[in-house]
Amino acid sequence: MLIYEKIVDGIFLVYSDSQFWFKCNGIFIKNKNSGNILIDCNCFYKKEIMEIVKNQINSYFVSHVHLDHVYNLHFYEEFDPKIKIYCPIPENEYLKDFNNFIKANGTLDFGIGDEFKKFAFKELNFKELNSVIGFNPGTEFEFKNIRLKTLHIPGHSPGHTAFSIEGISKQKRKILFVSDIGLTKMGAWYGFKYSNLKDVRDSIKKIEKIYLNDEYIITSGHGPIIFEKQPKLFNDLLKKMDNINEKLLLMLDIDEPKKLDDLIFKGLFFSEDYINSRKGDSILFFFENNMITSHIRELIEKKKVIEVTANQWILKN
Repeated sequence: MLIYEKIVDGIFLVYSDSQFWFKCNGIFIKNKNSGNILIDCNCFYKKEIMEIVKNQINSYFVSHVHLDHVYNLHFYEEFDPKIKIYCPIPENEYLKDFNNFIKANGTLDFGIGDEFKKFAFKELNFKELNSVIGFNPGTEFEFKNIRLKTLHIPGHSPGHTAFSIEGISKQKRKILFVSDIGLTKMGAWYGFKYSNLKDVRDSIKKIEKIYLNDEYIITSGHGPIIFEKQPKLFNDLLKKMDNINEKLLLMLDIDEPKKLDDLIFKGLFFSEDYINSRKGDSILFFFENNMITSHIRELIEKKKVIEVTANQWILKN
């Protein structure tokens, strides 16, 4: 069953009460004058999407093309081909041809492209779309009573986009939907080859500045609605990444080089229970490999770590 949690009049955080582990939140905007608008309302069962499509949906916005945000998107195209599906450039091309996605995200080069495709198409029932409207993050859209400002927050993915939702004719509090910026227990995620830790940090600081300088209600793809201003929200998120650096430094040695196998699956990102539940999962290994490598590169740039040979590191004395 779909849950519609009111943010302000006519705008809701939407999510399914299903127990399926691979899901996200979305935004439903009632806009009678020019059709209703959805953002990331993907992770619902087929029957739930059939229900939401009955609401005269005009436009659907994708924040980024990660599977938990898009694997059921094809149902919208099937149930109502008139719905305009918008996706940030360059990720719009991933929705039309999945091969573009596995090339860009690094799974193909890592040797797990076929496994990743099997996960998408067989386990999640992902289907490529026939029609997608690409937009450059930073573009503003107006729908009579609603202004939708797209905000580029790369790092998580190349086109990762947040949305500032503002009423035009009626005064409402602005809403900041920050997609996968990291407002979860785990924090920010940067597990693909194209992910970039520096960009993640810069994007967090960008959103923090926007959030602190206006009266926003904030929510995300994997978190609650936050009505009251929380000044430390994004600083805490940055600290989580700093803590990973500190943990890595404790795992490294001044004399004995450490390699990736010495660092991976040691609780830096995923819990022991979760790792054990997916033992031998090469996709999970790929994700953690990329995230650890991102932190190692950052520590090398900060002159705290030295790469002695390819993918072997020691602490700088």
